Amino acid sequence: MINNGVSSISDKYLLRGILTFVAIGFLLPGVFGVQPPRWFDDPPPLAVKDTKTSAQPTEEDAKKDTETKFGTDTGQTTVSTPKGLPNAGGAPSPTAADDTESLIITRAFIERIPDEHGQMAIAQQKESFINIVLPLILAANEEILTRRDSIMRAAERGDRSTLKKWAALYKLKVENQSNERLKTDILLRADVIPVGLALAQSIVESGWGTSRFARQGNALFGQWAWRKDAGLKPLEASNDRAVVRSFPNLLQSVRAYMHNLNTHQRYQEFRRHRAALSGGGDMGKANKLAEYLDGYAEIGTAYVVKLHTIMRVNKLDQYASAQLR
Repeated sequence: MINNGVSSISDKYLLRGILTFVAIGFLLPGVFGVQPPRWFDDPPPLAVKDTKTSAQPTEEDAKKDTETKFGTDTGQTTVSTPKGLPNAGGAPSPTAADDTESLIITRAFIERIPDEHGQMAIAQQKESFINIVLPLILAANEEILTRRDSIMRAAERGDRSTLKKWAALYKLKVENQSNERLKTDILLRADVIPVGLALAQSIVESGWGTSRFARQGNALFGQWAWRKDAGLKPLEASNDRAVVRSFPNLLQSVRAYMHNLNTHQRYQEFRRHRAALSGGGDMGKANKLAEYLDGYAEIGTAYVVKLHTIMRVNKLDQYASAQLR
């Protein structure tokens, strides 16, 4: 795990700079060429009709990468006897017209795990979790696709200034490379995460949404943070300063997870192999790319085996072509 050793004084100036950067972004929403997403509202809406999301950096996007991943509190993942709603929080169930069409998912988002979720029978709880998290994953991937379009448009018009902003957001150093090379380097990072893989990691890291990190901190992916007030203290941790980062809503957890995979140096091989698979279909990508996430957890290759098992047993590849409507 990474410890950047930043002092409290440095943190103060860093935070001040971040807030200034974010404030400028909100005052000038066209700085990245697209409009800010509606889910930047506070509190976030439960249903979002407009998903024209932007590169507008949030605090978690803009701040230095001082976080990585930490496992769930496995002592909090037990399931009690049946008692709950058939479909938690009114979350949408996947539907498809026939086997040849993509799953169509209703554009309705849940901001936190409902209290009833932890009281459901196992099968019902699994369905509830997929219904809650799947639309969020699709929305976050939509945002990334919108960013890719903006990056390519900037490259086409030779807008190096905008490309440099994108490079900064995706934590790339801009040196003497051409605009075309810079675009290629950014797009290697600004790319979607396979749906089945994101679902599998959220399942493992949150215990199907039953861990205290998921319930109390909206943390679906067990990311570390290094400030005590940034999250919840795990029962056991390899670093005394580490906490599991909390989020204002579930969507922000998904977005931060994707940005982490797309920027952290630990996942360079993941990104390289993702690019190599970009020409094929989505089915099977999640399983292949899971092999390059052994560094996501302290258990290493055993974590990859766990992801493969979760994807196979729960047939998560069936969501590979899911789309929001």
